[in-house]
Amino acid sequence: MGSNEKSILKTLLYADIFNFPLKKNQIWKFLISDKKVSKKSLFKNTLKLNKFVEFKNGYFFIKGKSKLINLRKKREKESLKKLLKAKAIINKISFIPTLKLIGISGALSMKNSDKNDDIDLFVISKKGFAWTTRFTLVLILILLRSYRHKNSQSFTDKICLNMFLAENYLQVPKKEQNLFSAHEVFQAKLLWERERTYQKFLK
Repeated sequence: MGSNEKSILKTLLYADIFNFPLKKNQIWKFLISDKKVSKKSLFKNTLKLNKFVEFKNGYFFIKGKSKLINLRKKREKESLKKLLKAKAIINKISFIPTLKLIGISGALSMKNSDKNDDIDLFVISKKGFAWTTRFTLVLILILLRSYRHKNSQSFTDKICLNMFLAENYLQVPKKEQNLFSAHEVFQAKLLWERERTYQKFLK
């Protein structure tokens, strides 16, 4: 097995952890590889993996996991509902003057949310106001009964401040830099921004 095939298989195995079959362009986008791979050669390499990988209805997945296609479609519908709820909450909290950007991360950013999942937010605050902004956000979300407490028995549609950064330090702490964190940042989707600063990075 060549390096490209190994990278493709790693990518599909990682997605399989989240029961998420991938489309061709998603394999290329999230490819776990140390080098760049063209889309054209990627598809050819993927077809060589038919011993481990299946392709059906536009999705690639680990062999024997075809049921994940219907699960993904079901989660897409659920995610659209959660996205509306996320936007409603963001409209209520975006007045905080030290907020610079709010996006979604986690399963919802990939449209892979279950009905009982929470809503992960990606937040950037004004320089020097990270802790103040976070404290204010938590307080308001508690008042709105939308904050996800660690000890809550139900997380359904609760807001989790999944990633919180300040505009002067847009970097995941070194000890937390891993494949999971890289995905969280890369798949984040912009929902609200005070100024058009980060649109080219988060879409």
